[in-house]
Amino acid sequence: MTTTEPNRWTDRRSDAVSARKQAYEQLRRASTWRLLAATKAPAVLAILQATFPAGDRRLPRSELIARVGAHLSLLHDDEGPADGTSAADGAASADGAGDEARGGRSAAEYVDGWVREGYLTRRDDPQRTETTFEPSPATIDAIQFIASLEEHRPTTTQSRLQLVIQQFDRLAQETETDRDVRLADLQRRRERIEQEIRELAEGELMLPSAEASVDRLRDILQIAQELSGDFLQYREDLRAVDLHLREQILSPEGSRGEILEQLLAGDDLLGQSTVGRTFTAFFRMLNDPAQTRATQELVDRLLERDFSRSLSRDERERLANVFSDLYEPAQEVLDVKTELYRSLARFVRSQDFRQHRVLLEALQEAQGLALAQKDEVPTRAPFPLELDLSRVQISSVSQHRLKDPTDPGAPAEAEVHDATSLSVEVLQDLVRTNDIDLVGLTSHVNDVRGRSRQASIGDILREKPAEQGLASVIGLMFLATSHAQEREGSTEIVTWRELDGNDYAARVPSFYFLDDVPVE
Repeated sequence: MTTTEPNRWTDRRSDAVSARKQAYEQLRRASTWRLLAATKAPAVLAILQATFPAGDRRLPRSELIARVGAHLSLLHDDEGPADGTSAADGAASADGAGDEARGGRSAAEYVDGWVREGYLTRRDDPQRTETTFEPSPATIDAIQFIASLEEHRPTTTQSRLQLVIQQFDRLAQETETDRDVRLADLQRRRERIEQEIRELAEGELMLPSAEASVDRLRDILQIAQELSGDFLQYREDLRAVDLHLREQILSPEGSRGEILEQLLAGDDLLGQSTVGRTFTAFFRMLNDPAQTRATQELVDRLLERDFSRSLSRDERERLANVFSDLYEPAQEVLDVKTELYRSLARFVRSQDFRQHRVLLEALQEAQGLALAQKDEVPTRAPFPLELDLSRVQISSVSQHRLKDPTDPGAPAEAEVHDATSLSVEVLQDLVRTNDIDLVGLTSHVNDVRGRSRQASIGDILREKPAEQGLASVIGLMFLATSHAQEREGSTEIVTWRELDGNDYAARVPSFYFLDDVPVE
């Protein structure tokens, strides 16, 4: 009986396939894959493309719901599960509604579901009164993938191969360390240029075909469009780096001390990360005025060529605005990077991370105790702990109304009182019944008036806060009616803080104390 030796090549290949399968299982949970696999993916992608056309990268919630609502019938008319689950595995939903099958949902419910599923990204802009939304990087990738299937345009074109070869040639020349080899390359390039000059001087003008020129131009536009779509991913990657740095700061082990020292020294760790360095180099090149001006002149010259007339109107507009369309999203990424850096620096310099670390340790300790007892303590066992509460209100979860952060809410109705004049007799009764400290108020009046020679009720309250709240204001009014001079037809606003901590204001007649009030 003979046994075959194990085939190492087959084993390695099997391990590689198994590892790739596990990687794909992880990717299958990503938003891009779930969106493409969803039953309602055609309707969702079509609506999102129409909702966010070129130029509208971010929309307020009200406008987004209105645009989605205009195409709501496309979602309701689709067959299959009402929650948009995939027919393949029943796990991916296009509207983020979960496993509950029900139809007839509103545009707002679909929008909220797409946010939960990761198809839309919600942004809270302090400069806007309404929350804004934009397509997520996963949605951008899905739309670009579907568009590539729709166009049926091959990527293995001659122009793309030339771009690859040119970039290889340029990189090899720029990184060559042998002076003789580099000098020989430069001489060959000079000979080619001199040959082209001689041929052009003799009247020979060799031009590529119009078809080849259009292919190259479209390849360049495709690369530029991919650049524009990467800005959303830049922002997400920067936030992921920021979160990773915060986790390292709070962790009890690792390079926490080194990170703290770098942040306290003012180092931009976000900018030093891989994504930070890549974006900084791109942004610096994009904002180089000399290079931008020269490149725009090249674009204008290309638009004047005969072969560019074969481009569609949309392609010509994209070519004309190829750089201007990159400025705004690039600036937004820079703003996000700057704000994250400042927030991280404040987090360290204000020592807030110490409080977070103590809280994290307490949570980990509680979690460890809970995990240690999970197999020993039954879930229904009574817990020997009594809480002394003055009162408790028991209600169902369904009775709670969730707060919408975009809804400012209706303002509380103000209680309006008729303005009436207070006579001396009424003020006297109020002073007597409320035990107002007239001696202390008299001292305040004389103190303030002595420094400025005259003082109104508002002046006194600004320097001497009302210790008895409204009672102090009434006491000052009573003293003013007897010892101050009233300015006919004039009023002033006085403010004070009540004993409950709330601030109040009232309009009172203008009285001016010109002399000291006698102490009674």
